[in-house]
Amino acid sequence: MPPPNNNVNQIDDTGGPQAWFNSLPLITRYWFGLAFLTTCAANFGIVSPLKLIYLWDNIYENFEIWRFVSPFLFIGKFDFNTLMALYMLVSFSQRYEMEPYNTGAGGGTADYAAALMFGAASIFATYPLVGMVMKVPPIFGRTLTFFVIYTWSKRHPAAPASIWGIQMKAIHLPFAYLGLSVLMGNMYSDLLHGIAVGHLFYFLVDVVPIVYGKD
Repeated sequence: MPPPNNNVNQIDDTGGPQAWFNSLPLITRYWFGLAFLTTCAANFGIVSPLKLIYLWDNIYENFEIWRFVSPFLFIGKFDFNTLMALYMLVSFSQRYEMEPYNTGAGGGTADYAAALMFGAASIFATYPLVGMVMKVPPIFGRTLTFFVIYTWSKRHPAAPASIWGIQMKAIHLPFAYLGLSVLMGNMYSDLLHGIAVGHLFYFLVDVVPIVYGKD
């Protein structure tokens, strides 16, 4: 008679989707979880996508203040680009959250929270200006994700990264994704918007203190 398989009784200890989700850093866990649920809800007809997009007139006139948050959680209709955006969100958000730039907020997750608040506020502030130059969607999930990717790439420029198996340094990754979107004929204005806001953040937290001696 073969010995009993102890692994059967320990299956819950080997991990799984819930264990993976719970292992994510705090902000990444909630951002990814809410983005996944919000995107599913919109695609399954539980809530109208029109209730989630950024519309300033609705915020100002109808006090629909949830629109300050929902555009960062609704990624878009179910397709390959949305799946990739969710993957990049959880992948690069957790990488940056584990070692963010020092913003003076207290380190770690607090610094990451400060970075995201800066990114979100800057995206809102520059959205009308960017819209005068090119068409940009009124949802900011990918925009904020590329803000994070660009900031992470500047924080760890020599870190190994890859896209579809092609190896490169982290510093080149945002532009590789951007170039791929252009070649595939996908929308890229939101990616450019996120990169631009990310560069502004990098300049303020890294370049200014070193070059100009100001904190």
